[in-house]
Amino acid sequence: MSVSDPTVATSVTPSPLFLGVDPVLVGIILVLLLIVFAIFLFIRRTLLSFSEGMRDGRRR
Repeated sequence: MSVSDPTVATSVTPSPLFLGVDPVLVGIILVLLLIVFAIFLFIRRTLLSFSEGMRDGRRR
């Protein structure tokens, strides 16, 4: 058999990333985590401003 014989050639599919993780899936997970983190920061800022306003209202 020669090198150009199709029965000898093996098709090796390269892994998308190390350990076979799909980069699109990683991107989707990162976007979802960023959205959750942004929502957390927004709620935290809102609650801190609310409690600060309540404290200022009691002082007056």
